[in-house]
Amino acid sequence: MDNGWSFCIVTAPKNDDIVLKNISTILSEFITEKNYEIIVIGKTKKTVRIDHHNITYIDINEDFYFPNFSWNNIKRAIKEKSIKRLLFKYGPISYKKNYAAKQAKYNKLCIMHDYVGLEKGWLSGFNNFGNNWDVSMNIILNQDNTRYRDWCAWDYPDIGPGLLPYEHYVKQMYISGTYFCVKRKFFIENLLNESLFWGEAEDIEWSLRVREKTQFKMNIHSKVKFLKLKPKDHPPYTQEWIENTQKLYSLQGNIVSKR
Repeated sequence: MDNGWSFCIVTAPKNDDIVLKNISTILSEFITEKNYEIIVIGKTKKTVRIDHHNITYIDINEDFYFPNFSWNNIKRAIKEKSIKRLLFKYGPISYKKNYAAKQAKYNKLCIMHDYVGLEKGWLSGFNNFGNNWDVSMNIILNQDNTRYRDWCAWDYPDIGPGLLPYEHYVKQMYISGTYFCVKRKFFIENLLNESLFWGEAEDIEWSLRVREKTQFKMNIHSKVKFLKLKPKDHPPYTQEWIENTQKLYSLQGNIVSKR
């Protein structure tokens, strides 16, 4: 059913409060709509779940442990002083997203982490944007209203990763796994790599693979906003990303706005 939406919310244990906030933003936007569903995948407490006919909760085993000596895990092990973090992978993020998409009954998927909330006018913005897309991004704001990683280049020649002006497109695009919209048929044919876990750049691998098959579309009419403040020492707030963003704007002949 192409006129409906399936929201696939990826969560983890102890995130119940923020999941409820996420769900409430969706219900507020779809209060008069019928063709939508919310799929929450990950551990949630049954005692705090919202009882709603359009919401499905899928519990999966979070203990996906595999031998893992990646550099990312070494850094986390040192930071958290955890031998377990050094030895095992945590967070089967790709598996969760793929599984939720397979369960979805509508063709328009909104795949999102639990701390993302829809802003007022999100649905009308997508109605205005139309259905001519396989993969769509819209404006993403951090909780402090600064622009997050929404419309991005990843490997632009001689520059690298940075934010793009919304009106421009390059071949070297990158779609953040934190939040994106995708047609179910396209996604099922191009699933995430389930061998990649949380923190292992599954979104980058997916972006580089599928950008050869379709052109990503930017919907400036809809916004989402984080329900918690994401660290300001991570991209797109690092010096590298700031400088690269300025270079990308300059190449397009635009003035860089303060973010």
